[in-house]
Amino acid sequence: MEEEQKKTLCAQLGVVDDSLFFLLLIIAATLLSFWSVSLQRKGLCLTIQGETETAGQLPPIYPIRHKASAIIVGALGFFLCLALRTLEEAEEGGDCVAKRSARSNLWASLFVLLAAMLRYQDLDFVERCQASLEEEDTLPD
Repeated sequence: MEEEQKKTLCAQLGVVDDSLFFLLLIIAATLLSFWSVSLQRKGLCLTIQGETETAGQLPPIYPIRHKASAIIVGALGFFLCLALRTLEEAEEGGDCVAKRSARSNLWASLFVLLAAMLRYQDLDFVERCQASLEEEDTLPD
């Protein structure tokens, strides 16, 4: 095997290793989301059973969802950068199929990242609004 080809393959291996790491982060974020929904479900069940005090003692869901969303946005940012790099490499080559595929993947990565960022921003917005409403409810008349 040529030395240059070996370097190229080693670089590709590094990209694949990085991709695996960020995929693991997405799995971890998904598990955090699963945990937050499970807590929400438990709180609803306890409330239905009339155990509102016990339901109120459950951990807050917002910090868990916030961490999960931040992890997702970061990981998707990596995949957007990877899609940009792939497009640059495809543009250097003459393969029309690779160029078209790289453009499609770039748009898909961009839209997925934008959706995750919108959800992250909305999560924070809703939390701030709810906190503001709770403060108004506790203010003296």
